[in-house]
Amino acid sequence: MKDSVPKYKLAQQYIEDAIRTKQFVYKLPGERALAKEFGFSYMTVRKAVDILVSQGVLYKVATRGTFINGDRDRRRRKTNRTIGYFLDTRISMGIASPYYSMIFDAIEKEASDHGLSLVYFTERSEDQLQTVLSKMDGVIATCFPRNEGLIGKIKSLIPVVLIENSATDKSIPSVVIKNYDAIADCVDYLRGLDHENIGFISGLLDSEIGTKRLEGYMGGLEKNAISYDESLIYRGDYSFESGVRGADFFLQLDCPPTALICANDSMALGAVKRLRDRSVAVPDRISVVGFDDIEVASQISPALTTIAAPVEDIARLSFAMLMALVEGDGPEVQHMSLPARLVKRQTCRSPASPVAA
Repeated sequence: MKDSVPKYKLAQQYIEDAIRTKQFVYKLPGERALAKEFGFSYMTVRKAVDILVSQGVLYKVATRGTFINGDRDRRRRKTNRTIGYFLDTRISMGIASPYYSMIFDAIEKEASDHGLSLVYFTERSEDQLQTVLSKMDGVIATCFPRNEGLIGKIKSLIPVVLIENSATDKSIPSVVIKNYDAIADCVDYLRGLDHENIGFISGLLDSEIGTKRLEGYMGGLEKNAISYDESLIYRGDYSFESGVRGADFFLQLDCPPTALICANDSMALGAVKRLRDRSVAVPDRISVVGFDDIEVASQISPALTTIAAPVEDIARLSFAMLMALVEGDGPEVQHMSLPARLVKRQTCRSPASPVAA
């Protein structure tokens, strides 16, 4: 009777199959995680990995992990690669803003996990842009209509993937949030708590993010048979201060809303502060919902009910798309739209008596 196949060869075959089917892309999980997944001992998996390294299928980077080599004509090591993250300078606070710092950190972690460096940059003159991009292999860019011209220049030089908004040029891959659905679902949630008088503090309406969140609010009202009232919309700009101003705007109405949906957490936090300053209890008198789930949202008291942006998924998928472009393959899916999740905390409840101005 023939001897059975050695376990390390089976483990080797499992790894090769996972690479071929793109279950593993760019980097392998840790050897102990592989051992648990495959049902082999740690030493069996280590021997299989070492063989694949000796064959040039994999390569190891100290303290980084085990990475997958590309085809032999693409052997440039990913540890020498650099990608950029572009953000418009007109974003309030820039990379220091609570939301965009989360985005940057998530992309940086993804790049680091795959042995790449990440560089943040903003607008440059054409000569400066070419110099900056010459040091990069690809770019993940936050897209707004106002910077599509610059993004077009980036695309002409190196691969680029967009987040936040897609571009008019649909040949540029993108990863965005299902903003309409997220806000419409939030209206459903508040209606389920018996709110009918629901206000909305919008963000800037100069991009798909702002318009889709506003449309989601209006669509949610229609779905729940709630009459649209233009006086229940305050146009904010995503800043904490516009949330403060929005709260003042609603409190001066003859019949203030019993719930507020804010297009981001910074405005929601501003609204909560102003309501409390005016001795309007949250959520006893007015419920408040934000969008993004920045770190402080769970740390304030009462903790903010919000819509959590899928930041880690945005980073992971945009990075994978970019690496596919860098490798010359192109992403399997050109455009992705990701759901956001309502996180129920302490700033929402069923409405009490009407609020006095």
